[in-house]
Amino acid sequence: MSLLVALLLAQAQAAHPCVADAQKLCSGVKAGHGAVVACLKQHKDQLSPACGAKISEFQEEAESCTADVEKLCPGSKPGPERMNCMREHKDQVSPECRDFFMKMHERREEGREAKAACQPDVEKYCGGVQPGEGRIIACLQQHQANLSPACSSQMKH
Repeated sequence: MSLLVALLLAQAQAAHPCVADAQKLCSGVKAGHGAVVACLKQHKDQLSPACGAKISEFQEEAESCTADVEKLCPGSKPGPERMNCMREHKDQVSPECRDFFMKMHERREEGREAKAACQPDVEKYCGGVQPGEGRIIACLQQHQANLSPACSSQMKH
């Protein structure tokens, strides 16, 4: 798991109901290009009710882009290919789909901010910790009292 994904999970841990399910059901899955989400979907019968509801909510929001994708980027694969295509046609995207992409952009930006704020603390306290399966987050949580104010603030989000 990359540091960015680990920090995103840390940010979301208190609020996002799928963190525990992802750690339990998808710990061996390398994050990126929707791999963890695909894993969670494969284990939909084992998800906690709260995680299942959150995934359904996300899917409903993402459906606001279905017609736009079919019209503007037919045959594109989910991930970078589709994102690039949608960016190329951003002036033709529906307002609902544009709102969805704005939310996703904001979440990525929050992750970048968390990474920047916590990188020095990760290097200082967790340099020898192997990334993956929540180990970096656990390490940061063990050092919560010593974290820089910027990282500590990000960990509380």
